[in-house]
Amino acid sequence: MADLLCERKDSALILTLNRPEVMNALSSELAAALQAAVEKVRDDNSVRTIILTGAGDRAFCAGMDLKQRSALTPDQKWAQSRAGWHLYQSLINSPKAVIAAIGGWCLGGGFELALACDLRYAATDARFGWPEMTLGAYPGGGAAIFLPRLIGRARAKELFFTARRVGAEEALGLGIVQHVVARDELMSYVLGVAHDIEATSPLGLAAVKRSVNDGSDLSMDEAAALDQRLRRPLESTHDYEEGIRAHFEKRKPVFKGE
Repeated sequence: MADLLCERKDSALILTLNRPEVMNALSSELAAALQAAVEKVRDDNSVRTIILTGAGDRAFCAGMDLKQRSALTPDQKWAQSRAGWHLYQSLINSPKAVIAAIGGWCLGGGFELALACDLRYAATDARFGWPEMTLGAYPGGGAAIFLPRLIGRARAKELFFTARRVGAEEALGLGIVQHVVARDELMSYVLGVAHDIEATSPLGLAAVKRSVNDGSDLSMDEAAALDQRLRRPLESTHDYEEGIRAHFEKRKPVFKGE
């Protein structure tokens, strides 16, 4: 049985972590397969969104596979951690909109996986936390970078320092997730978001994603310069001309990503 399931729904690529017997824990093999799937569609204009979710009822992802990790040497553990970071970077740098559909436990490396996505939607039974803090480690796969930028330093520190679990509604209040829905409605809701994204410009989405990701920590002048560098090339593209033409012709634009 494949550890990663890949399914197309219109312009959405659904990637399902398929290790429900271990709460979809990230093995080295699963992380590599996930990164390969994300990179494979990087330049595929027929794919507009990537949706990450977990198989079964118990978890989105419970983090790294500790059984596998405990058998590694320190050097191998470091190599595995670096591979995890490369996976998260692939999601962050993908020109696609990456969405996490989270049900059940979302812990440690699984939480980091969700934070590397652009948008996060949770079922009412979703639970978030950092068990590394009770295991003599800390969430070093990017959480200490991602989470403070999302919810602020003090709130992030409180979650790290106490290692307490956060439910879906609290995660919504903190800004970790964008919306909470019933478990049986989660995927249909996320596919609805993907459908809305499908109507927008793929080149514009890729540019604004980069501007938000890279510009948020720059000075105003530096961010403005980045903004202009990203915007100007779009005005000579087919999609820009198509968008303007469709506006005046009162029809939906047909974007090609060109």
